[in-house]
Amino acid sequence: MPQPLKVAVVVPRYGLEAVGGAENQSQGFAEEMARRGHHIEVWTTCASDHFTWENDTPPGQTRINGVIVRRFPITGRDAERQREIEHKIVTTGRLTTEEQYDWLKSAAHSAPLYQYISQHASQFDAVVALPYASPLAHYAAWASPDNFIFWPCLHDEPYAYMEPIHLLLERVWGVMFNAPEEGHLALKKLKIQPRRSAVLGEGVILPDTPIINTNGHKTSQPYIAYVGRLEAGKNLLLLYDYMKRYAEKGGHVKLVVMGKGPLEPPQHPAFDYRGFVSDEEKAITCANALALCQPSLNESFSLVIMESWLAGRPVLVPEECDVTREHVRRSKGGLYFYSADEFGGAFDWLLNHPDLANQMGQNGRRYVLQNYTWTAVAQRFERILTRWQKEVTAITP
Repeated sequence: MPQPLKVAVVVPRYGLEAVGGAENQSQGFAEEMARRGHHIEVWTTCASDHFTWENDTPPGQTRINGVIVRRFPITGRDAERQREIEHKIVTTGRLTTEEQYDWLKSAAHSAPLYQYISQHASQFDAVVALPYASPLAHYAAWASPDNFIFWPCLHDEPYAYMEPIHLLLERVWGVMFNAPEEGHLALKKLKIQPRRSAVLGEGVILPDTPIINTNGHKTSQPYIAYVGRLEAGKNLLLLYDYMKRYAEKGGHVKLVVMGKGPLEPPQHPAFDYRGFVSDEEKAITCANALALCQPSLNESFSLVIMESWLAGRPVLVPEECDVTREHVRRSKGGLYFYSADEFGGAFDWLLNHPDLANQMGQNGRRYVLQNYTWTAVAQRFERILTRWQKEVTAITP
């Protein structure tokens, strides 16, 4: 075990009531670092809802699962201007340079948080901020860039091409990526030149008890599972379209949809909509699925894929998503598709090759256990930070 580190994590929302990828990522990292004996603090806001940004949690210091949490109130936001800009980037994919900086300025901000960072960041070995699409995380990093490591969770989407993103990732002390493909996007495609960078990965919380599955094909009717937000950004319209085409050609596999959002599945025999479900029901449903489908094109990691592999089931992903496709290739834990015919063909192949499907699921499980437990991620972080500190010391006169 290395010498104890002193690390702070900056994330816009944090706590058991804050649901989202960055929130889960920051919580898993912070709790594992605390468990390993490091001094870890989380600096966040009093808001739990990323739509309203209301200060619904008291400011001040609390402790959650062994982690010190310091909360600061939201003090400013131009909601109308923010909606205008978000609408434009979603519908056109482009913003002028002026609008890009308006995107930063109009979002929810916390002046007390930024002041605290500027006064206290230098007392820590590092301050880790995420995600890149949060203007609040940007302002936090600029408050003390020489001590910040940004964990961007970068996607190949319009936000990633904005000038403020480029400038920030080149100015902060270091950048850590969730997957090699995210690093390739930043360094090769976007031509970002960070001061230092490394692939850290993300962690998966292991279930307390093993899930007993039925090998994905012994239920009354075989099904594919989808878990996540029901939003257009998750490529759900394509998934629904491909599923209907498969069913209309006589396919016998259903799609079980778990999650909440505006894009609920259509009223059609091919879909089984469960809505929001408990963690236990989600785990059991995924464990007994033929496979899990993650249709999103914009992923920097994909936690639901890792959870499906922990349950021993293969995954289906679109060929166009570099991150999830390469996860599948490296692990040999699933299949990827490019067209509706390949999508339906994957279902039929899994049905007709149950032993190979099960082997894919076990391959994926080994891949997660070897690379993406929070223990493995924390150990990588310790090595990365120690190496960077030594490199800085070596060149300091």
